[in-house]
Amino acid sequence: MKKLFIALLMNLTLFGANIDNFANEMGFERDYNAALLKSKKENKILVMVLGADYCPWCRKFESKTLSDETVKLYLNENMVTLIVDKKYDKDSFPTKYATDFTPMVFFIDPKNEDIIDKTIGYVKKKDFFKTLNIAQELHKSSK
Repeated sequence: MKKLFIALLMNLTLFGANIDNFANEMGFERDYNAALLKSKKENKILVMVLGADYCPWCRKFESKTLSDETVKLYLNENMVTLIVDKKYDKDSFPTKYATDFTPMVFFIDPKNEDIIDKTIGYVKKKDFFKTLNIAQELHKSSK
């Protein structure tokens, strides 16, 4: 029991550093307003990944889906990406994106901050890539 508690405590304390490291490695923004401004300037969809420090599905989504080279390249070329923690960053993004579910990915129109599409939970890279394409098509058709 003591080992489990120590492991859990280490996981919780390391997440703050881990999310920043992940954001740096992936080229994700960590500030909603900066990401939105960049998204507006480049007229690209804002992709906001909402995770939680205690969520193993978030770590799996990051390592298996978002870190995939094809997904990473597509995101970096076509969208502005942001990753936030639903608990620790809750005051840094609009409350309309608050949720009890993680991971949650919002595809946000930069003009009006409306949700174009979203995914809930762990999504395999093949399915996530389909969602990326759908969101991109919806964004293009709304111009």
